[in-house]
Amino acid sequence: MALLFLVNLSFARKGKKDVVYLKNGGVINGQIISSLPSGQVKIKTKDNSLWVFEASQIDSISKSTSMFNQIRTGYFNLTEAGILAGNSNNKYATPFSMMNISGWQFKNHFSIGAGAGVEFFSETYLPVVADIRYYLKSQGLKPFFGIQGGYSFSLDKPDKQYVYGAYPYDSNIWRNPTVDALEIKAKGGFLVNPFVGFSTPLGENLALTFSAGYRIMRQRYSREDHYLIDIDYNRLSLKIGLIFQ
Repeated sequence: MALLFLVNLSFARKGKKDVVYLKNGGVINGQIISSLPSGQVKIKTKDNSLWVFEASQIDSISKSTSMFNQIRTGYFNLTEAGILAGNSNNKYATPFSMMNISGWQFKNHFSIGAGAGVEFFSETYLPVVADIRYYLKSQGLKPFFGIQGGYSFSLDKPDKQYVYGAYPYDSNIWRNPTVDALEIKAKGGFLVNPFVGFSTPLGENLALTFSAGYRIMRQRYSREDHYLIDIDYNRLSLKIGLIFQ
């Protein structure tokens, strides 16, 4: 998953555009194909049109500075990492969380995606979630709110649980209590995580995201004596991510 950060960054560098400013006030965005010593410039636009300008027509040339001016519709990939902060007295006060989400951005500011990740509580868990977001703005710094929901699968086998057995009674003589080591199976549990945040552009097709939310989840265990154990977590989720479109 960490490798996805590097992949997204490399795509962002490739996605930068050239901008040709004309003396007549026109602005052409695209990729410069060639620039001759005479000053003639050939630039290809997004629709694959090829424009040729003489030096006398050009006022200046620069790289695109208007990054993520509008919400880009279509496929996106989001890789985010952070912590699930809880009570400092808890054994697992700030478990690490990392997740990758792929989905589709719509014109109406909604996005829908699905993803999976890894989280470290008493065992290692694989959360599989659906992700829905709504962006309040279509340009520049874009605040958003959303919700994730799904199921968290355990990837580890928990340690045995030691429990006291019955006090055997024999002819008015009390014996020492027995201690049994019982196998436990982690079954995982459902989770829901509403959140708010914002994205800020890093490139034409890359943005940095920050979010804060409230994670509610339940982890269920079953013991070999058919005893069920539920552990509820209520955590503040703090995450930073990279979204590539």
